[in-house]
Amino acid sequence: MTKTDVPIKDLAQQCFSAVFRTDTDKPGFHHFDLGKNNTPLEFRTIMTTLKKELSLLSETHFSKKLSYHWLVRFDQQVNTPFHVDNAGDQSFLLLGYEPSEVESELHIADYHAFTKANDQEHIANFTPVFKDNESLLVPFTTKLKSFNKEAYHIVIMNNSNATHPAETLGVYHKAVIVEQDFSKSRVVNSMVLNMTSEDRSIKDRQMEEKYLNTTAISK
Repeated sequence: MTKTDVPIKDLAQQCFSAVFRTDTDKPGFHHFDLGKNNTPLEFRTIMTTLKKELSLLSETHFSKKLSYHWLVRFDQQVNTPFHVDNAGDQSFLLLGYEPSEVESELHIADYHAFTKANDQEHIANFTPVFKDNESLLVPFTTKLKSFNKEAYHIVIMNNSNATHPAETLGVYHKAVIVEQDFSKSRVVNSMVLNMTSEDRSIKDRQMEEKYLNTTAISK
């Protein structure tokens, strides 16, 4: 599926319904496979176009736009704990996976569903990194196993922080590298979007142009 083939508006609607949730009846994340027929630049363009469509939906439903907190491209083979990324109180994370032979997993835990089952105690003591026994999260966790290694994939999730009230409900995530192999690359595009009433369109365009034109891959 090439850039011109991707139904961005349809994907944005699917993502918005699943991720911009106000209750735990929705998962808080969405994953889709874009197939093999892309280039890294086409893939990044799909991600930035998806951001624009999601921002329009956010403006319609919440009267707030989506603005870049960061957008980077990096080569990652590091395990992480369950966490939300450092961003605005109400934010959304798009992870764009380029084809890679490195086997990995992405685990997503619904801390709001966990809280419902535990008498609201966890939200009162919420931390951006989950510090309790991770086995407690197992009933509320979805594991996305290694994707088709030859294809491009996007996972979008609600990254909102529960330390402050937010209109939408976030989830934790963690990366697991099944077998590290530093002779190979695992390139991930990471885009964090803050929901804001500020007009940051000029800054967003500058960040987007730099991202689309870069050849740099962070470690």
